[in-house]
Amino acid sequence: MREPTRLRFIQLLPKVPPRADFLLRDLPGSGHRIDVLCRDLAACFEWGPASWERSSIELVAVLQGGTTITFNHYDKRDAMGEVGWAQLIQDALMMRSVEGIKVTLQTLENLLEEIMSTRNSEVFMLHEAGGPFQEVVETCRATQNSFMLGDHRGFDSQTEEILTSYGVKRVSLGERSYLSSHCISAIISRFERMCR
Repeated sequence: MREPTRLRFIQLLPKVPPRADFLLRDLPGSGHRIDVLCRDLAACFEWGPASWERSSIELVAVLQGGTTITFNHYDKRDAMGEVGWAQLIQDALMMRSVEGIKVTLQTLENLLEEIMSTRNSEVFMLHEAGGPFQEVVETCRATQNSFMLGDHRGFDSQTEEILTSYGVKRVSLGERSYLSSHCISAIISRFERMCR
């Protein structure tokens, strides 16, 4: 029997320090744009999926200094909103046990090696200059599909070099630049149409 198709989103946030001292009423400023991650989480686990199993979605945030926060198997029915997600992030960064959230130290290179060593796994970099989504991504072929997302500035040159050195394919959702949360929602929607 074929394994279910899983979607993983890897949000790179190199300017976000792994500290829990940000203010819930000022996520963009005091959180150094932690609001980007909060919106991504809402897209993954709240408003993005219409029919896709939330248990088949994972989001990994790579913060400053190689701190990673992994969110998976999250199927809460109540809407969390940005502030609700920010509170969970604070709890996790304070090393309070939060179901479905794990904080580790891991470089981008280590993360890529771990993902790429998994059987039947594909990694893509979302980039406006990439190939068209429908031509690059063989939807439903790989059992694990990982999509790298830049922060609100995109990818820096060092990150692009790392991704290129690992053979990560560039894929585009179009010529326009979109918020990462909208990219996540669009990718989930495409997989819902093609894999179900």
